[in-house]
Amino acid sequence: MRGWIIDCHASDDDQGVVTWVRTADGTVRLQRPLRPSFYVSGKDLDSLEGDVRAYGAFPRMDRARTVLGGPEEDVLKVSVDGFQQMNRLARTVDRWGSYRDYSLYNVDLTPSQRFLTASRLFPFGLVEIDDGLRSLDSPLRLNYPLPPLRTMELNPRISRPFDPRPDDELVGIDVDGIPLEGDEEGMLRSLGEVVEERDPDIIMVKRGDKGRTAHVLERSRALGVDLNLGREEGVRSGTGKSYHSYGRTVYKPPSLKLKGRIHLDTASFMYSEGGIAGLVELSRLSGLPLQDLARLSPGTAISAMQSDRALRTGHLLRWKKNLPEDFKSVSRLMACDRGGFIHQPRPGIHEDVLEMDFSSMYPSIIARYNISPETLECGCCPQSASTVPGLGYRICGLKEGLLPAVLGPVVQRRRAFKAMARRDPARAEIHGQRSKLLKWILVTCFGYTGYRNARFGRIECHEAITAYGREIMLSTAEMAESMGFRVIHGIVDSLWMQGGGDADALAQEVHRMHGIPLEEEGRYLWIAFLPNLHNGAGALNRYFGLFEDGELKIRGIAARKRDCVGCVRDFQTRSLQSMSQAVSREDLDSMVPVVLENLRHWTDRIRDGEVSAEHLTLVRRASRSIGEYRQFNDGRAAAELMAAYGQEPQPGQSLAYILRDSSSKNAAGKVAIPEFWDGVYDRGRYTDMLVRSAEEILIPFGWDRVRIGDFIGCRKASTGIQSTIL
Repeated sequence: MRGWIIDCHASDDDQGVVTWVRTADGTVRLQRPLRPSFYVSGKDLDSLEGDVRAYGAFPRMDRARTVLGGPEEDVLKVSVDGFQQMNRLARTVDRWGSYRDYSLYNVDLTPSQRFLTASRLFPFGLVEIDDGLRSLDSPLRLNYPLPPLRTMELNPRISRPFDPRPDDELVGIDVDGIPLEGDEEGMLRSLGEVVEERDPDIIMVKRGDKGRTAHVLERSRALGVDLNLGREEGVRSGTGKSYHSYGRTVYKPPSLKLKGRIHLDTASFMYSEGGIAGLVELSRLSGLPLQDLARLSPGTAISAMQSDRALRTGHLLRWKKNLPEDFKSVSRLMACDRGGFIHQPRPGIHEDVLEMDFSSMYPSIIARYNISPETLECGCCPQSASTVPGLGYRICGLKEGLLPAVLGPVVQRRRAFKAMARRDPARAEIHGQRSKLLKWILVTCFGYTGYRNARFGRIECHEAITAYGREIMLSTAEMAESMGFRVIHGIVDSLWMQGGGDADALAQEVHRMHGIPLEEEGRYLWIAFLPNLHNGAGALNRYFGLFEDGELKIRGIAARKRDCVGCVRDFQTRSLQSMSQAVSREDLDSMVPVVLENLRHWTDRIRDGEVSAEHLTLVRRASRSIGEYRQFNDGRAAAELMAAYGQEPQPGQSLAYILRDSSSKNAAGKVAIPEFWDGVYDRGRYTDMLVRSAEEILIPFGWDRVRIGDFIGCRKASTGIQSTIL
């Protein structure tokens, strides 16, 4: 019998692993015993062997590689009967060594990682089922077969759409867009019958991890309805948590995973970017089951790919990374501590501009120049001729590093999928979804080289990559200038140029010299580079422009931001659509009155109280818990109001609210939750938001905030619910 692995997780008894295989005729559940192990290196391992044996473990001496590219060394392999016992014993051993005498390895691997890696299997790989599972596939295969997956879209409608309480009733349940009939109990029974009859492999629920799927199961238990959404009873639940990422607080909601079926939250980042096809592609490459992968970040996926490669090549994975930055002199630090290439633009309107981008520049540099933690300043190549430009780091010339071995195939696959999408329009969407998620992997991999908590991060790798990037961009800009172009803007891996040079000739010469494709992003009829808000110099990533094919490209303005309020988004979107009718600077100038009238239309609606909650709702992230706010701002007011309704938001969790009166000193007066809004809003604040957003579009034409305010007859917004329109 043949089939595809669709899920893998620890068994309920904690003694093994359950694997779900989708065959042509249905789904097969296979349970295999698995005794997890971790490894210990350090002094006096003989004594430690007796100590862990007294705890019911099964230790034995072994040899393994504990350092990437390093030799084998003596380690103690400690095997236990269950995953929970392993976690407890690992923490105990670490404590015995005063958190410094022992180094522990392979502690934080998931049950699925342990089983799939040891068995040479991977999710959505074709397998043969006999006494065990035997792989018939390769994760690097491009045109791989897929199981006949059945999907079902579930939309529970709850009386309290915002953070429902256990006693909030279900007012409706839609399955694939068709509402189920009956009262709440009848709908739940009908849902169970539909799931049993259709036997879906994937159940998709928008915001399913934010309580909607769990609420369906809670209501079924409260009403005594036997409802099971998985192929066997029970669910695998995780807990929510807040964490910091790139300077902001992020909240990860509790996960809810089914047994034997895949529960997908269609509002998740990974699904919204890559769809099912992209998730399957990344699941095959990373070794992470799709149901787990859909709830993780691209950074976690690339880390899993690197871990999988290291494990399969006989390396152990250190539990608590302790790789400090190498000592550097002041002069070396000044040379190293730099970012990517920057050519600052001149603010204003520019016509006939060509944009060219390097394809996956930083990942391609990693693969081409063999940059990896173990290949920089390696001990086997003291006289290596390959050195990082400007920094002098030696790079190994004898063995391929871990990062190039992982990223090289990903770069090639993405290029292949993009080419396949062009050749095969019928499957262009599938290839596009795969390519898009691979892009996020490639984008993330560079940042993880400099991330101190990344398992395979090392700051010297980060420095080497940017050094190569600067060298490549500088030589490309010089080459472009010599071929008749004038560079007017450049940042990291993109160049904007004017002039009559030959773009194809430039791309060919750059590829010949550096081995990285330089591709034409498009030619603009016009592009507006916006000034920096603080000093008036050209902002690096705030612009909008019109390609020759009529497509608008927008970066850095309000309409592109996730937290943009609806009225501002609508105003900027409509204004830019009007401006897209212009094919020259003269045409653009004639569009300024159109934008101003569009602004007047919105400010009049704000003044007259004709704006709906949809266009007034702001969505922000809670930056901290309620007690940690130092000022009584909008965010704190919204958090207090949500807590009053029975749901205190965690740091990083989204807050949706409408501004009622900015001058109010109490939460209910200052903001309103959209579901309970009474129609009052702060007209001055919303008018000011619109004026600021109009300035973003019109500043290249000489219209700043003061001039715009004079035109529509309004002062700078103050506080209060009264309109500031004169």
